[in-house]
This record gives sequence, C-alpha cells and structure tokens, in this order.
Amino acid sequence: MSNYKNLIVFLGNARGGEKTWATFYKHLLAPFNADLALLFGFTENKTSSLYSKAKYVWEFNEFENWGEYYKQNNFLNILNLIKFWKGEGLAGGIDDCQGSGAVIFALRHMLLSNYKDILQQYDRIILTRSDFYYIDDHPDVDINRFHITEGEDHMGLGDRHHIFNKDMIENALSILPFLENNLEKYAPAVENRTNPPPLCNPSFRINPEVALKLFFESNGMIELLNRCKRVQFTVKLPDDQTRWSSGFKWNDNEELLLKYPAEYELAMHNKNL
Repeated sequence: MSNYKNLIVFLGNARGGEKTWATFYKHLLAPFNADLALLFGFTENKTSSLYSKAKYVWEFNEFENWGEYYKQNNFLNILNLIKFWKGEGLAGGIDDCQGSGAVIFALRHMLLSNYKDILQQYDRIILTRSDFYYIDDHPDVDINRFHITEGEDHMGLGDRHHIFNKDMIENALSILPFLENNLEKYAPAVENRTNPPPLCNPSFRINPEVALKLFFESNGMIELLNRCKRVQFTVKLPDDQTRWSSGFKWNDNEELLLKYPAEYELAMHNKNL
C-alpha cells in the first residue's frame, strides 16, 4: 500500500467521535500511509484529533438550504427536476426534503472545483466519511480499478466509500454536470409537457445510489468497478446530527449508536470468515 501516494478525503463534518476515529487511524490511515484531507463545514471548535492529523483542512460555510449552492453554480435544471424525487433522498438538503443526496453531490462538486490540483498530486484518492467504525484492516486494492464498498446499494451503487486513482478524478466526482444535462431523461412528465423525454418512466424513482449508478454507467467507470470487502460500518454519537437514521444500540458498545445494521452485519460476517 505504501508504494503509492494516497489521500483520504472526509466529506461533510466530524462525526463519530474519538473512539471511532481511532479505528480509522489504525485500520485505514496507517496501513495506506495516507495523508488526510477534511472538506468540512466551518467550525471554531477544532479540538478533535482529526484536525491535528489532517494535512489539509478545507472549510466551507454550511448552507441552510443547499438549493442556494445549486443556484450559485448554475445547476438550475437539477433544481427544476429534483422535486420529482423528493421522497427518495436525491433532493435531501434542499428545502424540506429528507436525506442528504443534494449535499453529498454538492460536496463532490466543491472538491473537484476547488481542490483538483491537490488531488492530482496523489496516486490514489479514498473518498469516505468520518463516522465509519473499522473492525479490521482495510483490504489493499488494485490502483487501476474503481472500488466501492460492498452493500448499501439501494437499487444503485453506494455513495459512502469510493477509491479511485488520479486519472479517474473527473469521472468519479463530476456527477452534478451529468445530472444537469441528463436528469430530464428520467423525469416524469409534467402537465405542460406534451412530449415526455424518450426515457421517461413515471414509475422510475431516482435516489442518490441510482443516480450514481447511472453516472458511472455513462462514463465507463462501471467497467472498472470492484466491490471492496466491507470492514467498516457507520456509527454516531448520541448528539451527532443526522439526516437519516437516529441510531440503534449494539452489543459491542454502550456509547456509540449503530446507524445501518446491514453494514454491521456484513462487516462482522467478513471478519468471521
């Protein structure tokens, strides 16, 4: 793993707490001998160990309504159409829509638009989140493949942990331009549209995972895809903010809450193989 120059990027904000981050340092940061970048919302409190470990701290001002980011960056077609999947998480972060789809895709656009020159200094980029609890070393992976952790696909491809090399940066991150130019193909017909788009299907629903799958199919990344063995699962502290699961108690820990039981079950299965 250390033969390559690796960069791990956390998106969003600091979640999970020190016990969680200790597992990340042991099972991912150290084995990959990686640098750490934080693309986090601005906070004055930088006492957590993440800030002392990070080589890069890229802060942004949080949007109360992430629709403003889409307006500022001229993704107006997305805003016009995304309402059709209000209940699917794709619009999460815009208006009162549930989920975080609009936020996670905006952060990918932010990363690509502002820090591409730094990403290109690394052989491999690991795009992930700060609230993953690791129970084993992350497997080494082929640098010429595109890796997404197994599970949590929700009819598409999971968004929580992606690994790609520097030649794949554009194809891994530029999902917003893709949706801006193609989302109408999948939008249900509206009253004033006499000729629905060719691929229109009123029963078709797009969540963030389906959007990612469509994107990676469109640019050939799907041909490079490898499903990476899961050795981690998402957790939260009781006071961590969340847009989906409020958390569940699990036997191994009294403080941290488990967010998605299926992740935990698969990781534990893999460890016991």
